[in-house]
Formats: sequence, C-alpha cells, structure tokens
Amino acid sequence: MIDLAILRVVKYKEQWEKVHRYIPLSAIDKRTKAIVADIGKYFELHPESTKIAFDVFRSLFFTTWHKGMKDADIDYYNKIITSMETDISDDAKKNLINQLIELEFATSIANDLNLYSTGEDIDIIHVITTKLNKVSAMLERTTQFEFASFASIDEDATLTVKGFKWPIPIINEHYREIQPADMYIIAARPGKGKTTFLCQLNKSMAKDMPKNKVIVWFNNESRRQRIISRQIQSALGVTNEQMRLMKEQGVLETEYINKMGTIDRVRVYDIHGKNHVYLMEILESIGIDNVGAVICDMLDNVKFPLQDGAREDQRLEQMYQWYRELGVMYDCPMFATSQISNEGAGLMFPSENMLKDSKTGKQGACDGILMIGTSDDPLRAAYRGLSFPKEKHKLEGKEHMRAEVLFDSDKGVYV
Repeated sequence: MIDLAILRVVKYKEQWEKVHRYIPLSAIDKRTKAIVADIGKYFELHPESTKIAFDVFRSLFFTTWHKGMKDADIDYYNKIITSMETDISDDAKKNLINQLIELEFATSIANDLNLYSTGEDIDIIHVITTKLNKVSAMLERTTQFEFASFASIDEDATLTVKGFKWPIPIINEHYREIQPADMYIIAARPGKGKTTFLCQLNKSMAKDMPKNKVIVWFNNESRRQRIISRQIQSALGVTNEQMRLMKEQGVLETEYINKMGTIDRVRVYDIHGKNHVYLMEILESIGIDNVGAVICDMLDNVKFPLQDGAREDQRLEQMYQWYRELGVMYDCPMFATSQISNEGAGLMFPSENMLKDSKTGKQGACDGILMIGTSDDPLRAAYRGLSFPKEKHKLEGKEHMRAEVLFDSDKGVYV
C-alpha cells in the first residue's frame, strides 16, 4: 500500500519535484520502481503538465517504454495505473511526503556524523542546523485541526453507538458491544479453541452487518479451506457428518446463507510468508466501504521489517500498533490471535503477561485481551476458561469476567 500511495502522490508534478529523489528505491517493489522511473520520463516529455494524463501515460507505458510485455504483466500494470488515478487524503499525502523527506534527512545527517566521528574537518553544528532549516521549510504543514468539545461528547461513553454482540451471552453481561476501530487479541494455547471462537464471533457479528460488508480473515496458520469449513460448521452448529449429509442433500449453502446473510460473508485469505503491505493490498482491493471486520490469525507471523537489532517484542509492538491503526482507517473492529506462553499451560485463567513473545507491546496496542484457558484435569477437557485480563470496555457496576464454558469441538461452538 505504501508503494501505491507514493505513486498516487507523485502523479502531480509539484509533488514529484519535491520528493522523487527521496523515494527509497531499494525498499519498494521493482514494478513500482519501474512506474516511478516512467513518471519522471513523462514529466520530461511534458514539461507543461501539472499532472499525469493517464490515457497518454498508459499509451507510452505499454507501446513505447515496455513493448512486448507479457499478458499477465500487462494486467498487473493496468490495475496499478488505474489505481493511481484515485487520490489519497490530504492527511495521508502530507504524512507520506514528510516521511520521505525525514528519511532523506536522517540518512544525510547520519553520514555527516560518521564523517565527524572519523575526524573529518566539518563544522557539524553548522551543517546540521543548515540542513534542519532546509528540511523544516520543505515539510508539509497542517493548518486545521479537529478537536473534541463538550458538544461532541464520546457516544461510546453513553452506549448509544450500535455495535456487534459477543457470541457468548456471559461476555455481553460484563462488556459493551464491539465497536468500529476496537482491537482485541484472542489468545489461547495451540489447538485450544481460538479458531472456533472466531467462527462463532463471525456468526454473531453477521447478524447486524449490512450485506455489502465482509469479514476479512488473514490466515497464516492453517489451510484456508479448513478454516472456511470450520466457519460453516460453527455457523450451523453441526458435526462434520451432519455437514456432509447437508451438502449431499443440496441444502448446505442455503442454510449457511440464512445464518450469515451472504455466501462470502467471511473471506479467508492465505498470507503465509507475506508482509504487512500484502495485507493492505487485499483490504484495498475489497474497498474501504466493504470491510466489516478483520481477523489476523496469527498476526505475530506477518513479516513486519524493522531496523536491524530491534528486539522481537519491539517488532510486535510496532506491528500491533500498525494493525490497530488499520481499524481506525477502515472504521471496523480488528481481531488478532496470539498464543499463550508455556507459563499459561493448564491454567483456566492466564494473566496478560503470558502472551507469547511479548512484554507490554501487544497489551498496550489493544483494547482488550480475551484469554481462552484450559485445565490439565482430563475430566475438564471439554471446558474453557474465558477472561479479559485487559479490558477497557467493562460495563459500569460489573465485575471482571471469569467464566467457565463448555466447548463443543465436534460442532465448533462454545455453549
């Protein structure tokens, strides 16, 4: 998505001249790099143009600059060029331009400091001050800011905003409904019911979701076919054998639509080995108005590069913050799964510090953590402990929830 945002900004000559030399070519996709180079060619050929004329640019791109391109590549570049025509918001444009300018500034200053540290004759204070003044003048400034006033009191506080019910009644007795931009972590030991809980949650949310909205499920744990099968099973509350018979009778699809509203209410995308940009590209292809909720199972496994030397908990903290910001951008609830560390094995109610590979990073980036605990007692193997060791949305006058519920693995439901 950052690649596309760059292209949407530099299609304007003013912005091209301002930032094109600061674009980190080594960090963007090679196909984006090709389009960036051709934008430069276009403005050289059309010095009076203030913006790319896409019919002309498209013709030059395919008939002059990249003749003989394969059909698959033509389709890809056509989609990208078409996407470039859409503008990004002023705030997003300003942020991107400033990031590129700041990146170049930081690199330049780092080089100056390296020269200074090796004994070069350099007036370091003068050099840094001069560059700082120059870059400050180049930065895009925001002149209008929104603020909260008494008249815009948070509707969330008065419980008037319509949200989604939790799938298990006892949770709704303790916590308010799930709202747009909420971000929750669903945590459990491996194979102890995270996927089933999310499937049941999807069924619950689908009841109040407009038909155009879809629940996007990013999967890097299992096969997407296995997850959608579990989703169908959980929505209908049937065993695998019952589901097979319903399919033979030709009623499975109809019954599923009756429960979920649409056949593709839940879309499961495999993201094994992919980075966060790939996830943003999927969401953009669906459209900001069509995303109703997002699940990432598991978010920890998404590639999210940081500077060399960053600790794993620092990487996770940055990634979870990025994920939460996506929820604000798409105005929808976000759910991420996480594993509980070995310390939480056999505990019905693990504490929040038992999230795997985290110190406080994950905890700080979310609104709530739902722990799904289990007991080592074989007589209690069918029970799960549900608790929110971190929550921001407890109903007034209610205690923190600690509940044991029955887990029907055969039908994919919590009872």
